Amino acid sequence: MRRRDIAFIGTRGVPASYSGFETAVEQIGRRMVERGHRVTVYCRRSHFQEFPTDHLGMRLRYLPAIREKHLETLSHTALSALRLSRETAIVCMGVGNAPVVRALELAGHRTVFNVDGADWQRDKWGRFARWYLRTCEGLAARGTSIVLADAEAVQRYYRDVYGRETEVVTYGADPPADRGTETLEQFSLTPKSYLLFVGRMVPENAPHDFLEGVRRARIEAPAVIVGDSSYADSYKASLRNGAPANAVFTGYQFGKAYQQLSSNAGLFVLAATVGGTHPVLVEQMAAGNAIVARETESNREVLGDAGLFWDTPDQLAELLAQVWGDAGRLEELGEAARRRARERYDWEKVTSRYLELSETTSPG
Repeated sequence: MRRRDIAFIGTRGVPASYSGFETAVEQIGRRMVERGHRVTVYCRRSHFQEFPTDHLGMRLRYLPAIREKHLETLSHTALSALRLSRETAIVCMGVGNAPVVRALELAGHRTVFNVDGADWQRDKWGRFARWYLRTCEGLAARGTSIVLADAEAVQRYYRDVYGRETEVVTYGADPPADRGTETLEQFSLTPKSYLLFVGRMVPENAPHDFLEGVRRARIEAPAVIVGDSSYADSYKASLRNGAPANAVFTGYQFGKAYQQLSSNAGLFVLAATVGGTHPVLVEQMAAGNAIVARETESNREVLGDAGLFWDTPDQLAELLAQVWGDAGRLEELGEAARRRARERYDWEKVTSRYLELSETTSPG
């Protein structure tokens, strides 16, 4: 494959310190560089305190954004798009950027557009935002760019609702490289003695259901929540105020700290109610954790028979009471998850697919 100029737009940027989109850009972008391509990542200036010009071989470009919940992402993506040359292959992340992608199409660009899941279903959005995001789905479906779905369930959704065919490209995951315990010591945790939740502290990720399930199961082991959120102060306050005594809030953790918390967990609970493939689910599978996941079409697709499923806090509590403390069962579930991740979720294969699709998008 010829050497390409490839730009990633639509995210907060790298180093990854927010969500699955940023992690995907970091993992895919660095592998593109290793294969000889020139990669530029457009970063949101307000998200960083330091401003290196490169990261893992990727060039970093920092631009401002309007600091308002509904305009921050779109304004930054629009400014990023203005910097792109005709020859650049573009990867855009997030369906809310559809107006920018449409403008790029009108200017002669055909992007690789990762739309994620049905973002409008997230509880954090008000009426206008829901309308806007559903409108963006329609724009993406009617456009000329390559639309990526991260799960077959999302692919079916676009086909059934919009009659649009999409490309399924999953996320990847690597086993944790750091299995140390320094981060655990900061929070008075010991290996295999805590239950783990990872995700932004927003209603659709349902950390409240995780904590309620632990409470109802009468489990006294630490219930660890790794994550935080912008624009959700009232929800975070209510979550902390109502949390059981065994809850441990670590805030955002990335890199070695996240790897240590993942690799030493006794069990992982995925509580999110919406979305396609959750990158954190794939990561926890690769870490070899026993997994108890919310019953959704996408989660079934990703986890298969390598985990357990629940829908209500009562069902979660019942499952937790059954498996917590059963070391043999937890080890069996963890090994099944690790095996499935190794077989199905490989960043090298994901990178190859992005490159193949990028090759078709511009004349450069």
